[in-house]
Amino acid sequence: MRVWFSKLRKPGRSRVEDSPHRKLGLSSDAKVILALLRRQPQRRDELLKSAHISLQTWYRVFPTLERFKILKETERGYALSTYVDREEDVVRAIKRWKDIAFRFPDLTEIADATGISPQGAEAFARKTIDKTGWFMPNQAVREGAREKLCETLVLAARMRDGKVSNFDYEDAADIMKEAERFLKEHLGMLPKLDEDGEFVAWSPEALKYLGESCTPKDRTKRFLAVIR
Repeated sequence: MRVWFSKLRKPGRSRVEDSPHRKLGLSSDAKVILALLRRQPQRRDELLKSAHISLQTWYRVFPTLERFKILKETERGYALSTYVDREEDVVRAIKRWKDIAFRFPDLTEIADATGISPQGAEAFARKTIDKTGWFMPNQAVREGAREKLCETLVLAARMRDGKVSNFDYEDAADIMKEAERFLKEHLGMLPKLDEDGEFVAWSPEALKYLGESCTPKDRTKRFLAVIR
């Protein structure tokens, strides 16, 4: 806390309060800091009440606190710059897993992504279900998602290498759409292919979301010889 106060009281900087008279007690910026040390994050209106300052004072204080990187705004309200919002971390991790892996992560995967314990991951995951729709994936969900991700990544790699015409994707409109997205957003996850466009090896990032190695479907185009 002394570091923050020293920033606010650098030589040559006037106090946030407009009054030219010396005041006893804390300045308004210090009141905001102390209110957040007691509980954070806080929405603006509740922070005004807990810091005992007016909205007009807030508009004077906030730019200073933001400029000196003492305060930041999170999805759940204002907090000190050192504050880590584990709830937001869990929500982001769950949404990223769903976006990439086509399924929700389990508790161990959430814990690994956020650096919190599986018990903490479960508490936050259940608390934020209304934001994410999270549920624990069963084996059938895992296998279906792995197959879809496997096919998506290989097709995206064939798009990258210009090898799509060698394979049959007529029945895979959904995979085609997802592969185009991965080609733009997750290029580092795409596997290595040989010169014919056949799968060779997964990237470490892909294996993180696949869970284990998988073999893509054989989509090689078949040509029937015409006998005359």
